[in-house]
Amino acid sequence: MAAHTQEEKIENIALPNATSLRRKTYLSALTTSACLFGGMLAALSTAIAVSNLPMHVPEQTINLFAVGLLIGILFVSGALWGRTLARIFASTNQRRMISAGALSFAPALVLAGLMLATLERAIVERGQGPDLPVHQVFTLLFVPATFLVAATGGLALGLAERNLSLGLHLAAGGGLSAALAFLLIDLLMDGLGWRVGSPGAAERATMLTVMMAGNLAAAFFGGGTIGFLLSRHFKKTRDQ
Repeated sequence: MAAHTQEEKIENIALPNATSLRRKTYLSALTTSACLFGGMLAALSTAIAVSNLPMHVPEQTINLFAVGLLIGILFVSGALWGRTLARIFASTNQRRMISAGALSFAPALVLAGLMLATLERAIVERGQGPDLPVHQVFTLLFVPATFLVAATGGLALGLAERNLSLGLHLAAGGGLSAALAFLLIDLLMDGLGWRVGSPGAAERATMLTVMMAGNLAAAFFGGGTIGFLLSRHFKKTRDQ
């Protein structure tokens, strides 16, 4: 009888823990999608809208202002991501998490964008690379770029918790999950007829559509993996 009672107690403890782990994983996935993907979408939309305003100022000035807004929105989005994750996991390093989110997301995304633009011009426009179809070049460029952005965010969060080992785990787990999610969406949409660089692709904005769908999946699954690993870390820390 005592053995049965003990087993019931263990089950009752394990069930809330499992539920909490699952809940925080989903919350992290949704938070990352809303803050980072949503922030990227808002930043791009704002920059495009501002650069097309009928303003009586030099075009270079308008473009510079648009870029400034884009980067500013990305910093705010990253900071909001870090703050929300800190609240989800009740971190005692909230300010460091906010700084980590802001200082990782915006620079990593801007750096990835510059690298993609440079490599795309060199490979596609000038032919200074492997002779591959456009859709394969797209995959080879965007999947590693997705890994870079997600891994940078994960590493920053771990460092915010003053734990390099945690940061490396978050970088590897979040980066690989995000990159794999982007790759799967890319392959799925390619199979459904949304092939980047195919005839009529420009009219359907295929590249933009695939990129946005892939980024949303990357944010969700990368953020979910980071949330899962953070949940395990904080549970282990508080149980000690």
